Amino acid sequence: MKIFKYWVAEKTQVDISGELKVITSYGGSNLSLDDASLRAREKLEKIKRKIHGDRNVFEDYEVEIREEILQVVDEKTIITRNRYGAQVMNAENLMFLDIDKPKSTLGGLFKKSSPAGDKEKIFDMIRKLAGTKYGQFGFRLYETFQGARVIVTGSTFDARDNSTLAMMKDFNTDPLYASICRKQGCFRARLTPKPYRMKLKAYKVKYPREETDIQFDNWLQIYEQASRNFSVCKLVEVVGSGSGESEAVRLHDEMTGAGLRLPLA
Repeated sequence: MKIFKYWVAEKTQVDISGELKVITSYGGSNLSLDDASLRAREKLEKIKRKIHGDRNVFEDYEVEIREEILQVVDEKTIITRNRYGAQVMNAENLMFLDIDKPKSTLGGLFKKSSPAGDKEKIFDMIRKLAGTKYGQFGFRLYETFQGARVIVTGSTFDARDNSTLAMMKDFNTDPLYASICRKQGCFRARLTPKPYRMKLKAYKVKYPREETDIQFDNWLQIYEQASRNFSVCKLVEVVGSGSGESEAVRLHDEMTGAGLRLPLA
């Protein structure tokens, strides 16, 4: 999981098919701006190598999370603000599963479905797997606007490990989410609502910000005020063997409003 305190953008010109083009690279560091600048220049050199035919230069590259750090929960768990303004928990070892739809079956292809019915199918699938193949773990099951979120307890997990990816597939985790987890080396869970679900105009959050963004500050005030009237998820039940609740889990439930009776967004 690569999340950094300092960010610097560096630019250079590259000859692409006989035409000079400017490319930009962001470097991150937890040491200093100077070190971040060095990382950006190193990345520029790799980009130039890729442009000139080195296909393997980024083969083992772990995608950086270029987002503002809002809170460090512990050395493995950090809360950031994403590109549309929501707060996100990034967890290196705590597995979050994002499940938007139930597993399809041949018979189910010809049956009408409803959002509520689909959610119940997802919940039943989770309960079944938690009681059989993955009975050694605990599962905190939450309802979301779209489907379900699961926090897996009782062990730590590596988002890039094949066994983790296989487990995510068994639970029919959203493929895009699973891919992002693998590329970034961590699991992510949104803690505050999506703006459009609260009928708010979207704001593209830029980071690092080169100067004070008054428009963003004004938008953020409105967003945070509106967020108090919604929950991101609702705790349905805890199944499996599990373990004690961690500070990250406690904070997740508090910030998402998991125990409140509010509309989901």
